[in-house]
Amino acid sequence: MPTIPRKLPNSSLEDWNKNKPTPHMARQHLERVIRCAPASWQAAVRERLAPVAPPMLAVNKTDREWLQEPPEWAQAWDMLQAIAQYEDRFGAASLWNLDDFAICEMAKKLAGEADELDALAIGQGASLAERVDSIRLLVRCVGLVEDKPIKGEPAIKRAQDAAWWRKRLRVHVARVSEGGNIGMCRVHKGLGGYVSHDGLARRQAQVKRNAEALGRTLFRNEAGQVYTLRELAELGTANPIVRGGELMTRIRGAEEYADARGHVGLFLTLTLPSKFHPVKLGSGGRPVPNKKYSGATPRDGQLWLREMWAKTRAALARKGVKMYGLRVAEPHHDATPHWHALIWAEDEAGALAIEEKVRHYWLSEDGDERGAQENRVNIKRMVKGGAAGYVAKYIAKSVGHLALAEHQDVVEGQQIAMDFGATDARDVKESGAGHRRVDAWAAHWGIRQFQTIGMPSVTVWRELRRVSGDQLELFAQEGDRATVRAFHACHRNGEIRADWRIFMEAMGGHALPRKQWHLRTAHRTPEAGQVNKYGEDVTVGRIVGLQPQQGRMCGRWLVSRRIAWAPVVDEVAIAAHAADSEAAAGQGQSDGKATARAALPRPWTGFNNCTARITRELIRELVPPSPHFKEDWCKPEMVAQFRALRAMQSTEAWH
Repeated sequence: MPTIPRKLPNSSLEDWNKNKPTPHMARQHLERVIRCAPASWQAAVRERLAPVAPPMLAVNKTDREWLQEPPEWAQAWDMLQAIAQYEDRFGAASLWNLDDFAICEMAKKLAGEADELDALAIGQGASLAERVDSIRLLVRCVGLVEDKPIKGEPAIKRAQDAAWWRKRLRVHVARVSEGGNIGMCRVHKGLGGYVSHDGLARRQAQVKRNAEALGRTLFRNEAGQVYTLRELAELGTANPIVRGGELMTRIRGAEEYADARGHVGLFLTLTLPSKFHPVKLGSGGRPVPNKKYSGATPRDGQLWLREMWAKTRAALARKGVKMYGLRVAEPHHDATPHWHALIWAEDEAGALAIEEKVRHYWLSEDGDERGAQENRVNIKRMVKGGAAGYVAKYIAKSVGHLALAEHQDVVEGQQIAMDFGATDARDVKESGAGHRRVDAWAAHWGIRQFQTIGMPSVTVWRELRRVSGDQLELFAQEGDRATVRAFHACHRNGEIRADWRIFMEAMGGHALPRKQWHLRTAHRTPEAGQVNKYGEDVTVGRIVGLQPQQGRMCGRWLVSRRIAWAPVVDEVAIAAHAADSEAAAGQGQSDGKATARAALPRPWTGFNNCTARITRELIRELVPPSPHFKEDWCKPEMVAQFRALRAMQSTEAWH
């Protein structure tokens, strides 16, 4: 079928009679578009284009009505242009509506094409820049967004890796397809909200794939214990219970820290201009398309919020206003993001400055539109002891470990209840449908749901919880009370719970530059010449512990990761071995569930508890003084000794 004409034929009367728009031509293109659309879209596409479709046959019309109607060719032309506009806007979403099998097959083909392109370029004697240009052309032809610059040999190796293409294609397909659903007004409270049914199914399939992969992947530690990655993940913040509990601990501790100092608390609700909302609520709360909608995706909205917040923080920093707290990113029922933030200022003047700058920047774009002054920024003063109550329901809504009976959303100042297709509140609570939809929304658009502001690093908190207590003896003897206090704040001791407030005080307080916090993470030093699988130099090693940045123990390590882990390659043999030894040792893993394990015997050697292999102290004990060690050639007496030795070697070589 020929493409839709974008210009009326006007070269001659013969050309007009031959190529003029006809109702039959318009209906052919309409049926083609509907057939090519995803099955879940077809009814919505027909409904969207039906108002401009020319009638099949007009009957029972008077002569006056016939004269008032536009001619058939004009009606057909309007229909064709509406179809063309639809294809321009949603054609990519329809084309990229692929399942995961098709994505994997496409990734393999693209990796093979990249390999062939590079081999052809090398055969023709092309330079590295020309080889990279051919890869860049391939990426652009596919339609992927270049979020990182494509340059150098690593870019070529990435393009030859099917796993790299698979990851990029999954993100691209999810965002383009979901963007089409949002633009077609198929995401709103009447259809579940937050994410389309297709997007929810895509996310659930991804979660299932990940869970199966984690359950199949085995790791063994130095003690000989074998775990699945699923078991290890359940011990960390990937577990909603752990994640939600940690968030509430941090909020409660920050509130206690603020109340003890008389700081002023603000609860901010920050929304986007009307042009970011694809759907608005009409009379009776009925969802209707928003005429002001500009085609922006939730990702675009999140970037706008981040930009305004960055400007606000910069302006407050110039005025010397310090603040700290937590912000939560949430979706409206039509997937448009908005923020809730708990912010504390040091005094009333700081709180007023925060209010002024937030309102200034959030109303700097389309601030005069209807409802902007009332609904775009909502700021409340927090009462003492109420911060956890303000934000608990938003954490429950996003994390899901505290399953709410119903989710609430605020649209243009009106509170509405979300319907996820469950028959009653009990079904919503048991199924966690709201949490799954929020999770799918955040995963599709790469939105960070929780972020702290002006508070110590939670990574330091987590690593400090892994540090064994015996390492604190030296710190206590040397008078490093801050490190000892931070360590005890991170651990539960009987009825005394972990306390984020004490941790903040031990780390130095609030709103400090990164280099002024008391503790920071310590990383393993990469080996010389170490590269990743794409040939890029590894500049930062893995986290292995913590170290103070000030005081007498500055630079001294607290090792948090003593036991080395290695993947089990022969999964079948190990699984069989684990099943055979399960009854005897209580350590076998066959079903992916965490079970009780027997205590490890006392090690016959100190290797497991040795930190010298990480801090390089072990090699210093075994190897004599050498100019290869910085601490040796920096000593004056060692420098003199090395020079004398070199002079003696030179004399012997001369003779």
